[in-house]
Formats: sequence, C-alpha cells, structure tokens
Amino acid sequence: MKYTKLLASLFFTGLLLSGCGSNDKENPVAVTPPAATQPEATPPATTPPAATPNVLASTTIITTSGKTIQVDKTAGGFIFHGYEGKIILLEVYGDTCPHCIAAIPAYNRLQAKYPNDVKIIALESYGTLNNAGLQQYDTVAKANTGNMFSFIRELTGYGLQAVPYLMILDRNGDYTYQQVLSDFPEAEIDSRIQQLL
Repeated sequence: MKYTKLLASLFFTGLLLSGCGSNDKENPVAVTPPAATQPEATPPATTPPAATPNVLASTTIITTSGKTIQVDKTAGGFIFHGYEGKIILLEVYGDTCPHCIAAIPAYNRLQAKYPNDVKIIALESYGTLNNAGLQQYDTVAKANTGNMFSFIRELTGYGLQAVPYLMILDRNGDYTYQQVLSDFPEAEIDSRIQQLL
C-alpha cells in the first residue's frame, strides 16, 4: 500500500511537470527568453515580395486613345504601369479576324462588369486597325506595341500564328492562363476572373 501511494504520487507529479503531453513548443514559459535577450521587433514589410518582381526588360505601348503605358517583363508575366493590382486580360487579335470581331462584345461586357478590378488590353497583330466597337478597353495598333510580341513569345512560346489569343495575368502580373480561342468562352473567362478577385 505504501509503494502504491508512492507510485501514484510520482505519476501525478510527472503529469503536472509534463503539462499533460505538451512539449516545449506549446509551453510559452519554456521558450520565451528573458526580456533583455528578446530581439527587437521588426516592422512588417510595406510591400509583399510578389509586388516587387525582378524586371527583365521594359517596353512602351501606346493605345489608340493616345495613352502611353510602360510594360515591365518579369519572369512570370508583365507589369502594366498604371494598372498595378488589376487582373489583366491581354488579347492578341487581328483586325479582320471574324473570331476576334465576334469576341468584342464579350470583352466589353467583362470590362463593364469589373471596372475596378479588370483591365482589358488588346494588341492588334495584322497591321491594320479599325476602332469600331473597341471603346471599352485599351487597344494598341501593331505599330505601337513596342516589344510586346517578342515578350509574349519569350514568356509563353506563343508565336502569333493564330488569333485571337488571350493571356490572363493575376493582380501580381503573373500569367495564369493562355489560349488561342476560336470561340470566346465568356462564362469560363468570367469564372477565372472571379477566382482571381
């Protein structure tokens, strides 16, 4: 009986000291250093690393409305100055391509639906340009696309062999989608935008 009490006493003492299965990582008293040895708190970074990617090259494009936009090429996509933090739908189209022309109303609807979150930029690749119906988003004539076509080719391998081509860039400028589209899948593209919001 004496040994039973002694064993019981040692068992409960062990439980009290062990913290019921906790380890030092869960015991703040055991891992907190004395106040004098605690490192000074560092303020949080003002911009996340994804917001400041390494720029590999830059170019300038000029829209048909006369707006100049600097574009920085990064390892994962493009930063369009003035549209930072927006989801970019970057289209390569041909002015007389029937599939491209048929997609214009859908692009206009998407731009109207997400005016604060999405920016649509269309790069014309045929060398001719008719602005009819393209007023809802930024359109760039081939002569004013700077190095964008070579940047797209280097990033994705797309060689302008077929249009319309769509690339979607997330809010950090990284591309998340690319496709040559014979028929514009508006519901799918809308869903992809919503996933990036």
